[in-house]
Amino acid sequence: MLTRSKEVLDILPSVINAENFDFVIHGGDIVCGGSSFNIPNNIYTRSLKEAAATFDQINTPFFSVPGNHDCDPNSWTYDEYGEYFNVHSPITIIDVAPKLRLALANIFFNVDVKQNGSGVWTEEMDKSLRETASQSLQEHTAIILILHSWVIPGEDGNNGLISNAQELLQTIDECPSISIVFTGHRHMNRISEYNDCLIINTACLIGFPLGYREVILSESGNFTTRFHRLKLPELIEDSRNRSTDIENRLWEGTIYDREKQSIISRLHNVWSKKK
Repeated sequence: MLTRSKEVLDILPSVINAENFDFVIHGGDIVCGGSSFNIPNNIYTRSLKEAAATFDQINTPFFSVPGNHDCDPNSWTYDEYGEYFNVHSPITIIDVAPKLRLALANIFFNVDVKQNGSGVWTEEMDKSLRETASQSLQEHTAIILILHSWVIPGEDGNNGLISNAQELLQTIDECPSISIVFTGHRHMNRISEYNDCLIINTACLIGFPLGYREVILSESGNFTTRFHRLKLPELIEDSRNRSTDIENRLWEGTIYDREKQSIISRLHNVWSKKK
């Protein structure tokens, strides 16, 4: 399906712009370079330019973290990718709305992605996140952590699990301002809960089920999400036919992984104390 990704890129800006979102986040694997696909370097370069040109057309703040497939297919580095997308620090902190802060984690910073395609949660990242979380709690500001790989051990034989996941979970446990964690990598819709923090994985934009996740947060701490399929029925059907029904159900997730409404107690607690 990667050879048909241009069909997705061509309609994506108009679809996203029509929604008038406050901001947009991409969880990594924007292109398909190293770590599996071995595409020629000229195709990798062209893919980066086309993807960057697409996201530049989105009329709202756009943020992303690198995925394992975003590296160069031969050198396994992110040098060229970094010319278009942020990979220049372990964690980037951005205030995106009143009392709401993003922590964008580059889990492939100084990591041999060829040997560790799920990335590493490092001490440097952990220290930075804890410091930000402590300050955010004092400011009654919630944190959304964005990283590429899954963080909860025990699922699917730990497929796609970040290295040092337990250290990250301990930090999440001890830092109540961290309210939501978004991940990619496994390309399947999942919503899990860890000590009142939502851990969310979103399915693939290019392959089945071809879509994106809308999230609405309210001042009361209410969380609402819905997975939107792109209006590309032929492409969706072609992608569906490349996998078994069991595999497709894994990518798609249950209705509760696609649509959910609940109160995030952490979010409510942080925001209810604001002045």
